[in-house]
Amino acid sequence: VVATPSSGSSGINAEYEEEAEDFLRQQHHLHSDELGTLQKQIRAALNVQTEKKAKADREELLASGTVKKRGKKDVTKVAEDITNTLQRNTELLAAMVRQQEETVKNLATSSAEVDEVDGEYRTLSSVLVSSHRLVTKIGQRAMTDTILTYLCFFLFLCTVAYVIQKRIFY
Repeated sequence: VVATPSSGSSGINAEYEEEAEDFLRQQHHLHSDELGTLQKQIRAALNVQTEKKAKADREELLASGTVKKRGKKDVTKVAEDITNTLQRNTELLAAMVRQQEETVKNLATSSAEVDEVDGEYRTLSSVLVSSHRLVTKIGQRAMTDTILTYLCFFLFLCTVAYVIQKRIFY
């Protein structure tokens, strides 16, 4: 049996491709496992270092010699600084509260003025509606008066014509 070059080489290439893919999968799996292991080790080392640092800080703070080393003047100075800072913070907060109270008062005043203006606009609106109705009625009456005037004038002309006809042709 003679194999053609195209059919035989494609089967071999497929085998190599499968082997290469398997090899890459194995390498990927190994590297993923190694990455996970290294991450766990780093986390553990960080936790240990954090605990050591916290313990050292705690021991430094709780050491009995620190207050004696500073002296009474240093402790008094620190206490005064803290008190001054707290007083400044209290004054700032009081100023902010006063400013907010003024803002609330201004807002209340503005709201009252807006309500007053709204009432005036409603009153003016009703006056405008009434005025519109009156102007419309006056316009209708003016039209009626004009029609009546023309009608009366026509009647007058008819009467004049009748009188002239009776005088001239009687």
